[in-house]
Amino acid sequence: MRTTASFLLLLATAWHAGLAQTATKPELAGASAALQKITAADLKGDLSFLASDALQGRFTPSPGLEVAAEFIASRFRAAGLEPGGDTGYFQVAHMVERQLPKVATEMTVATTNKDLKIAPDAIAMTQISRSAEINNAAVVSFSTPDVNALSKTDISGKVVLTVVPDLRKLPEQQAMADYRRLRPFLRAVEASRAVVGIAVSSSLMGAPGSRLLSADDAQQTRTPIVNVANAELLEMLEKPESAAQIKTVSIHLPAPRDEAVNVNNVIGVLRGSDPRLRDTAVLLTAHYDHIGTLDTARGMASPPKPNERGDRIYNGANDDGSGTVSVIAIAEALSRLRTHPKRSIVFMTFFGEERGELGSQFYGEHPVFPIAQTVADINLEQVGRTDSTNGKQVNTASLTGYDYSDITTYLEQAGRQTGIKLYKDPQASDAYFTRSDNDALAEQGIPAHTLTVAFDYPDYHGLADTWDKVDYENMARVDRMIGLALINLADARIPPKWNTANPKTKPFLAAQKKNAP
Repeated sequence: MRTTASFLLLLATAWHAGLAQTATKPELAGASAALQKITAADLKGDLSFLASDALQGRFTPSPGLEVAAEFIASRFRAAGLEPGGDTGYFQVAHMVERQLPKVATEMTVATTNKDLKIAPDAIAMTQISRSAEINNAAVVSFSTPDVNALSKTDISGKVVLTVVPDLRKLPEQQAMADYRRLRPFLRAVEASRAVVGIAVSSSLMGAPGSRLLSADDAQQTRTPIVNVANAELLEMLEKPESAAQIKTVSIHLPAPRDEAVNVNNVIGVLRGSDPRLRDTAVLLTAHYDHIGTLDTARGMASPPKPNERGDRIYNGANDDGSGTVSVIAIAEALSRLRTHPKRSIVFMTFFGEERGELGSQFYGEHPVFPIAQTVADINLEQVGRTDSTNGKQVNTASLTGYDYSDITTYLEQAGRQTGIKLYKDPQASDAYFTRSDNDALAEQGIPAHTLTVAFDYPDYHGLADTWDKVDYENMARVDRMIGLALINLADARIPPKWNTANPKTKPFLAAQKKNAP
């Protein structure tokens, strides 16, 4: 969709007028000129490198990810941003790559009537810190992963069995709802004194692979978690009368193999201009990793086979190369402002989102700005492709957790001034809130959302998510809108707030209160 010169002139006039009404300093009327420096050509140039085969899909950890980090740091350096890491622009995370072992022996489930034998190829480890020999351990079973029921049950020294639906076979909203129940349940089992947690499903959720853990987490002794695919055991667990017949479980779990690795969040800071507010921060974030190649992706998902060209690299142009180059472009634009906004703006790209929001979790535990002084996060995901599976998305954007906080109003206002329509997707807004790095920051109490142009598109996590399919003109317009919203957020005397009327924000409000000074 091409914009005529006359429309651009009209838009620029309206933009300046809008800024004059909202800006508290005359210098900020220069925001329009600065943000016009965000161009489709620059975005294309950056993304065509970041999503090139040379970076081998930016798996965490990998040499390609390291090159990507250096590239991002070089752009922050050129923009004149202050280094925000502990080593220049790099916030170094000391991690452990834990290779999960294959179970080599069968599992025995003793019931009132017989012993059920489960073959090793129907068992997959999802968490283990050391070897375990479990012999005739008593069982506690749950027909659903109910964390409240778990908290009221004595599971010390016992095997915890629970039914887990195959999330891949469920509609999106149901899958996310079930995942939200499952995650805290398994976390609670991991942290308990149970001997093993066994998630029983109709099929294995993934191939044996690895987990990336912080060095501190790797030192913790946790209850092992196993996924088992067995129709007979599944049927027994689904009915209370037959579940009561399950008496003991025996299984040998081999030890994992650990390797120390270092990975980086890349952080640049545009220091605020107000002496009273410059020590508070607004974040603009995106993840710069992807899922690598067919070999690295096997243990994470169910990747497609190589295409007819023999392609094996997941380039991750839209997910989330588009968000990464947008963070760079907006940082470069705002660095041109003659007077910086009142609050500091932290531009950050995370490692390891594809492996469980690891980079954002690490930042939440080691923040550059104290959590209590971090007022907002706008996280960018999939802002380049306009060919959504729900139809073409041009001059529009949406937000996860749309009515969770009043950050939305800043983006809506900036959208009105720049010709971008912000809208709530009723199916995706809440369902996708936990599926990107904003979630890890929200769990710290920071009002945080992910902005996207297409929640879903044809090549999501596919080999064909390449840089030539991005609508760069549209991405530049969306990025200008985001930049304007950032300025207004950073200039606001009163920081954005969680929506207390929405019950879904209750855990985030509790975290915010806990982290308050």
